Amino acid sequence: MTGPWWRGAVFYEIYVRSFADSNDDGIGDLPGITPRLDYLKRLGVDAVWLTPFYPSPQKDHGYDVADYYDVNPEYGTLQDFDRLTQRAHELGLKVLVDLVPNHTSDQHRWFQAAISSPDDPHRAFYHFAVAPADGSPPNNWRSAFGGPAWERDEKGGAWYLHLFAPEQPDLNWWNPEVRTEFEQILKFWLDRGADGYRIDVASALFKRPESPSPARDLPEVHDVYRRWRNLADAYRPERVLVGEIFGSQRQARYIQPDQLNLAFALIPVPWNANRWKRWIEDDMHALHRPGVAPTWDLSNHDVIRHVTRFGGGSLGRRRARAALLLLLGLPGQVLLFQGDELGLEEVDLPPEARQDPIFIHTQGRYLGRDGCRVPLPWLKGAANAGFSAVEPWLPMPPGWDRSAVATEEASATSMLTFYKRAIALRRRLSPWLPPEIRWVPAKAGTLVYRRERLSVACNFQARLVRIPVRGRLALATAPLARLKDGWLTLPPNSAAWVDSAGAG
Repeated sequence: MTGPWWRGAVFYEIYVRSFADSNDDGIGDLPGITPRLDYLKRLGVDAVWLTPFYPSPQKDHGYDVADYYDVNPEYGTLQDFDRLTQRAHELGLKVLVDLVPNHTSDQHRWFQAAISSPDDPHRAFYHFAVAPADGSPPNNWRSAFGGPAWERDEKGGAWYLHLFAPEQPDLNWWNPEVRTEFEQILKFWLDRGADGYRIDVASALFKRPESPSPARDLPEVHDVYRRWRNLADAYRPERVLVGEIFGSQRQARYIQPDQLNLAFALIPVPWNANRWKRWIEDDMHALHRPGVAPTWDLSNHDVIRHVTRFGGGSLGRRRARAALLLLLGLPGQVLLFQGDELGLEEVDLPPEARQDPIFIHTQGRYLGRDGCRVPLPWLKGAANAGFSAVEPWLPMPPGWDRSAVATEEASATSMLTFYKRAIALRRRLSPWLPPEIRWVPAKAGTLVYRRERLSVACNFQARLVRIPVRGRLALATAPLARLKDGWLTLPPNSAAWVDSAGAG
């Protein structure tokens, strides 16, 4: 790969609370991650994204930040962060910190000062409004977690805005002091060795409470990212800014030479050839500029795991392998969520075990995101699959250790071994592949595209197909895939790479 380190990179999301527990309290932590960075190096990723590890009351498991300048004691210390980044850099891995600029915790000192007195300067750090005479909220905005987006401060009687949980008051980005504070926060972690940021809810910083709806993408947010980009570009080696922004057309407005480097937000596409083609075409078209390409992902900590979405069980895992080849063959970056490489499925947790504020604030109408956050299995037969010596913060289902890392690494046919092979082959081929694809006419239920020497074919159907293509079969998801006399035979729900130059 040429250009910045992040161009064409494979990112790996670590949900810190569920990755590895070093001190046997049932909660993942930074010291648990550090010795397992070697595992991620063997997997072949280029960078890790750490979900929020700041001090937090954990009402939204770290996305309610009480202090942007420290580490939650459950997760370790600042020195543990330093050791993690040092080891990552020794291995050639980059480390991204998750920044949450839309809101703080209601326990943050800014908010505590804001509710202490209407005259406190920190009052202007948030959106407060006087209640109408009838006692109703200032407007009809709704929280993403259910219920009104306004909560009354019982002490002072005023209402404050929260687009997420009531414990997550939204910051007032019209206030220049808020903008200055966050520039200092950015510098703090970059100075400690962070290689960049994943920016949560990146498009929604500015709001106009007098508007009928909480608009996103107001022009002022772009000015913020211009300042952040200027700040980040002063560091060497290069730092990256990645925004969580939904929709490729909207992403294109943020991925600019003077704003964000990358953006991603998963769209859970079903297992359907037409839908996949439309998704790929839309993203490629919206982000088709020199030095710009989409960032592709199948799962993250907010959605049902894709093995389950693709049908679950052996069928879901076959389709997951095929989907991986489809994405790794495309121009751009790829984001993996921890456990993707093990073929983990969504876990159906009992109501009493669920902790997601979505589940809590909707009284169980929506299950929330706990099912994709169950801790990783490391060792078959060990207590709690080697994650911790005590019961984890979310329970593991029976048989969870069948997909343990140690078991998967020892198998030549496992999902993990396939991920390693696919990522390694992508890395070897990338220098010879152009930044665009060309669709090849194919039968219904089948997708075929080319990037010069590389042809990628995927059979979405439940029956075998034959596809005309010349070259050498470089990698296939199904052992019965064959390439003979210019015809590729693909079993149901499978994919293959064909290298016309014979490299591999």
